[in-house]
Order: sequence, then structure tokens, then C-alpha cells
Amino acid sequence: MPHTLLRRLLMSVGCLSGLVTASQGQAAPLGDPVMVNTATAGNQRPTYFSAGSNGEKLLIWFDAAANATYAQRIRSSGTPFLTRHQIQAPPTYANFSVDRAGNFVFGSHPGRVMAYDRDGNLLSSFQTTPDSSSTVASMDTDGNITAAYSRSASEGAPRTIAIRRFNPSGMPIGPEVIVASDAPDKLSGPSSIATDDAGNIALSFATRPGPTANQSNIMLQRFSRAGVALTPALVVSAIRSIYSSGGRIAVEPGGKSIITWSASQDDNYTWNIYARPYDANGNPGGLVRVNQRIHEGEPGPNPGIAENGDFVVSWIASSGVVGGPQSSTLAARQFRSDGTPIADEFRVDPPQPQFGASPLLAMDPVGNFAVAWLSTSAATGWDVMVHSFKMDTRPPLTQLLNNQAAQGLAGDTDSWSYYRITVPPGIAQLNINMAGPVGGGDGDMYVRLGALPSLTAWDYRPYVNGSNEAIAISNPLPGDFYIAIHGRSAYSSVGLTASYD
Repeated sequence: MPHTLLRRLLMSVGCLSGLVTASQGQAAPLGDPVMVNTATAGNQRPTYFSAGSNGEKLLIWFDAAANATYAQRIRSSGTPFLTRHQIQAPPTYANFSVDRAGNFVFGSHPGRVMAYDRDGNLLSSFQTTPDSSSTVASMDTDGNITAAYSRSASEGAPRTIAIRRFNPSGMPIGPEVIVASDAPDKLSGPSSIATDDAGNIALSFATRPGPTANQSNIMLQRFSRAGVALTPALVVSAIRSIYSSGGRIAVEPGGKSIITWSASQDDNYTWNIYARPYDANGNPGGLVRVNQRIHEGEPGPNPGIAENGDFVVSWIASSGVVGGPQSSTLAARQFRSDGTPIADEFRVDPPQPQFGASPLLAMDPVGNFAVAWLSTSAATGWDVMVHSFKMDTRPPLTQLLNNQAAQGLAGDTDSWSYYRITVPPGIAQLNINMAGPVGGGDGDMYVRLGALPSLTAWDYRPYVNGSNEAIAISNPLPGDFYIAIHGRSAYSSVGLTASYD
């Protein structure tokens, strides 16, 4: 083991290879960090955090003092909803996924899957197979569940990784599909699973082709919702390392994905974080080193990806972020879809005499993301904190309030302007009205739940001549509805109102 001073020098020199000439901007914070818990006694910790494609983020946290587990939704603006739901405690060390309607599912060891509706009511709890162990699960847009799991007939017998789809009640709706089989010391996982809006599946696991148990390949394979392989199992990393950890996947609604992992090329004392993007057809992009400052200790990276393929990674920065003191903090960094850094890594938790740990990242298709973590201090005890941001590449948009008009809107030919209305649960009808003067040009209105509309991606579009258009949506799903005005020709003096009841 190198001397401590030499190790510090090596780490400082190693940081130089991560320096880039990108802008020094950081993701724009959406307000200050928010304390989610309402009491401070006992160990209160964030256990799971994920985003649905409707723009909401869902935080599952445990209150030891009350011996209760809660589901708390976070708006895209960064503020928690007023209500929270107490839920039946999920299994420990689980994979977590949320669908477009806000229903959610856990998959865990030993082969247990638990599904809930958006109000926290348990829909099902089942074992994938009698002999299954490590299990990850993802919920698709129709509420069905894809579970991936490993199983072995007995100790020392060959290990098999398989996937299977289930309905929300836990009944199989397709055959078991074998992904891989090998000796138990040659195959591990599955590590992570995610599905896109078409139900296509991205799955990661690990193989150990060499004689050293710690030398492994992180693998990624894509399947259709029917379980048909869309790609062969691909080796994600060309980095040969003594230790590697992770294989965390994030997928956007159209199928683009990002996978992150961490690796140590020496005797487990310095770690780097890596990422690789994939297009919607499963073609890999270039290998990306995420961190600029090398760290001691496994950093536990978490990825999030926007619909345009831009992505964010968060991690535990045991040696701080570049440009800051070498003290432990929570970090994040933004990248474009091709892996080009948008800016330097930056600190997520605010400088204060509190210990930040267990960071979790959730990101919606538009590029709003949040990091949740556990913080503790002598003054407040154990706190569950959330800090929300928006990516620097996200276009400007205006938040609309219920039944409050935006007036005097104008745009050039082929211009785009974006607006958002956040709809709470239990709404009977959402009305969106655009009004402009006769002869005032032609602005076309496009509306989409959870993501920015475009000429080819929208949920509602009147598409009439002039700038007078109306959309009525009965029983809308809760979440963020994005409204875009596209200039089919230049328009002016337009008003826009969104109202719900």
C-alpha cells in the first residue's frame, strides 16, 4: 500500500486527466434543499428514489421512531406534495421503479417482488420462482412488471439469469426467458433493469471470464416486451479492473439509455466512475469518465437520462469535487448525449457541518432531476433531504398556474415556446385554451404529459388554422403537462390559459 502522502499526490495528478475545457456552469438549482421528514428522532433514511415519466419523483423513506415507511412525491419544481402515504415496508436492498401513473414496484433478494398503486396500497407480493434469488423489477407504462432474477437448483449448481413479465396482481403474462447460464462463480446479478414507453427492456448483469474473482465484465442486453433479444449481451466496459461495482441503468421513454459503474485498477484504494450511453437501437456510444477528482472508496454512482439523451450522474465524492476542498461531499455532473461534459462536477449538498450520505438520483424526461440523501446533525438529528435541479441544456419554460392566463405571447415562424401546468390527482377535466386575434398569425399548440412536445411526439394537437385552439382532457393523469406553441407562421398577441377542476 503506498504511503498516504504518495497516495494523495497520485490522486492529485490523476485529477488532471479528468479536466475539460467545458463551461464552468452548473445545473440550475430549483430552490434550496428540502427536508422531507417531519420528525427527527431515530434513524430516518431515504431508501429508494425514482422518477415516473409524468414528471413526479417518488421518495420512499423509513422513520425508525415511528417504525413506519412512507411514500412521498416530489414535484418537478422541487417541492414535496403536501400528502404522504404510509406503505407496507418494502424488502431491503431492492430495485425500485415507478410507472407513468405513479404506481411503483420493488424487486429484491430473495426473488421477492412487491407492487403498489400510486396511493401506496399493496397490489401484490410474490416470488418470481421458488428458487430465485437476486431480483430487479421495472414497471412499464401499462402497469405490468418485468422482473429479472437469478436462480440455481442447489448450492454450487449452475446459475441462470432470466426475465419474465407479470401483471400488477403478480400473475405471469409471458414465458420465462433465459438470459444467461454459467457456473456460479462466473455469473452474477442481475444488477439493474429499466423499460421504455414501448416496453423494451434494458438489463445489466456481470460475468467473470478470468481466473480472478474480482475481475468482471459488466454486461448490457436489450429485449422487447415479449422477451425477444433485440441485441446480444454486450460488454459495457473495456476497462480491466481489479474491482468493479455498479451497472446501474437509466432509460428515457424513447429507449435511449445510460449505464454507470465504478472501477478500481489497483488494490481497492482509488476509484473512478464511468458511463456509456446507448441509442434507442442499443448501439453504444463512447466510454466516458465521469469524475474529475479520483476518490478513495467506492463512490456508488447513480444515473439519470433526459429524453434528448443528455444525462446526469451523482455519486459520493469522498475527496470532494474539483475546485473544492478535499473533503467528503455529494457530487453530480452533466453530460450531453454523446458523452461530452456540459460542465465541471459540482457539489449537491450545501456546505454545512452535516454528514451527507446514501445519495439517490431521480430524473424526468425533460431534464429536471433531484438528489435525495441522508443528513445528520446535532441540531436536527437524522434528516431526509432532497435538492432539485434542472439541466443546463433544458429550454426555457413558463410555469402556468390554474386558470391564470399568460398574455401577449408571440413567436417567429418555426419558433418554439414551452409552458407547464402541474395537475394534481383526482382532477375530472383539464382545459387548455389558446386565443389570438384574427390576422395575428398561426401558432399551433401541442400538449404532452411528462415530456416536451415536438412535431413528431405529442399527446394532443388541435392543428387548425390561426391561433385559436382548445384542448379538453377528461380524467387526466396527475403530473406535468407540457404545452408547446410552434410558429407555423409568425404569431403575436396570443393568450394561453390552463385550468382544471
